[in-house]
Amino acid sequence: MRRNASSVVPSSLKALSMALAGIAMVTGVSTAAAMDDSVDGLLEKLKSRGVLTEQEYEEMKTERDAQKMEARAERRKRAMREAIEVEKEEKAKEDAKTTLVGRFRDGFSFESGDKKNSIALSGRVHGDYRHFSVNSTNANTANTFDVRRAYIGVSGKIANDFTFDVTADVAQTAAPQLDVAWANIQISPAAQFRIGQFKMPMSIEELTSSRFIDFQERSFVNAQVPAKERGAMIHGTPYPGVFYGLAVSNGAGKNNNESSSTVDNKDVIGRVGLNLAEITGNKDLVLHAAIAYSDGEIPSTSSVSLRTEGRGLTFFNPTITSSSGSIDRTRKHWEASLAFGRFKFQTEQMYASYSGVASGTHFEREVDLRYLEALWMITGEQYADAYRGGAYGAIKPLRPFAMGSGNPGAWELGVRLSEADATEFAAVSGQTREARGVTVGVKWIPVTNVRMYLNVTRTSFDTPVTVVGGTTTGETAVTFRTGLYF
Repeated sequence: MRRNASSVVPSSLKALSMALAGIAMVTGVSTAAAMDDSVDGLLEKLKSRGVLTEQEYEEMKTERDAQKMEARAERRKRAMREAIEVEKEEKAKEDAKTTLVGRFRDGFSFESGDKKNSIALSGRVHGDYRHFSVNSTNANTANTFDVRRAYIGVSGKIANDFTFDVTADVAQTAAPQLDVAWANIQISPAAQFRIGQFKMPMSIEELTSSRFIDFQERSFVNAQVPAKERGAMIHGTPYPGVFYGLAVSNGAGKNNNESSSTVDNKDVIGRVGLNLAEITGNKDLVLHAAIAYSDGEIPSTSSVSLRTEGRGLTFFNPTITSSSGSIDRTRKHWEASLAFGRFKFQTEQMYASYSGVASGTHFEREVDLRYLEALWMITGEQYADAYRGGAYGAIKPLRPFAMGSGNPGAWELGVRLSEADATEFAAVSGQTREARGVTVGVKWIPVTNVRMYLNVTRTSFDTPVTVVGGTTTGETAVTFRTGLYF
């Protein structure tokens, strides 16, 4: 009987252990601890009642102790593995915040996991060909291949609110030149501060990067726009669809410090504008309007230079006055851009006024420059998708071109009418004070980062302009560009 009773014990213990485990799971008591205490207590009772002999009790107790030690060791190993995994996950999350991960999205860049730090390598190449109907006494109207731009730069973001851009133009024949170099602090979207060399806040055509301009070259208006200068600016978007910029600059053009200690009043340049469509929440439309103004002093020996939009003849280039001293220069500018679906219309007008005293007499002379353009995206892309913060960016083809795919990329047709009027200046022999330009262009954007332009520009002069072999009343330029950026 003793042997039979003892042979039943293990199965009873096992059943009891399983029952206790189930109760522990339901009640929330630690399963391992409940089983250990209950089984040990049961063994004690069975020995005290004589069901188990001392020898059987000791054997089972020894086995139970070994099982408990093994279970404890296994629990410790499991807890250690879980702790290590948790530590790895936490470390990976922390490292991801500062680890830079490379990617290509319209350019090569590295960004930290928390999106607060980034650095990007940027560049663009514009390979051009220009053919002219006339030849001037300088090289401007030579039929030529040209590397119009070759930029390489580094830009980025530090601690989310500090951004920078340093870009060099290596296409210059003499030596590479600095294109832009600025640091920007964002206090809020409504208030940012920038210092260095950057684009001044004037003209949607100028503020639209050369990567994305509508025609191969900008219009007559661009001849009087301040463009890239050295200075400081506050700017921002105080409300969606409303933007502004207020800058102070040397007023001396790109890569120029102030060169005069007597004529050193800085240019003050301001621009404010809105996109009514964005204000009303219409994402398929652009209703852009902006005004800009600048005021400053320049040396009296400065000139006013006007060149055809095909980068050919310089048809007007007088010295403002031969008197010593300074000249007050003010620029008044307005712009409007309307885009709906695949159509876009844009216009700008610039009044650049020069006033001072020459030979004891006060003078004021003005240059009036304007253009009107219309564009049609044949393949259906929408211009509103490319508009951001007061300027246009990249057009993304709906069906990017790939060899053998049958996808056409994006195709665009455009026409621009331009006028330049400097009749308030004295006439100069061999030059003209009035010109009108017509540019017809076709553009192919096979993929987002590549553009090809074919433009024909006809410029008509009000009076004959001196060229090689005589004079001309007009110039025709046929130009082509392949542009790539990253």
